[in-house]
Amino acid sequence: MSKTANRQPLTVRLDPESKKLFSEEAEKCGLEPGVAARQILELYVQRLRESGDYIQTLADFSHAMKPKTV
Repeated sequence: MSKTANRQPLTVRLDPESKKLFSEEAEKCGLEPGVAARQILELYVQRLRESGDYIQTLADFSHAMKPKTV
């Protein structure tokens, strides 16, 4: 069975304003909000498999999201 056929549901809770913003921005890119959220989590899990460290992975993602300074 492929990984996509064996997906398990995961529920997250956001405050209404954050959910609205995330949904609107995902839809602007032509994605359903659930698909966009899954893509983010799949990237996180991929990095976590490589590093094996949840905290380091979180730090890597946080660093990647910070604005670049010149």
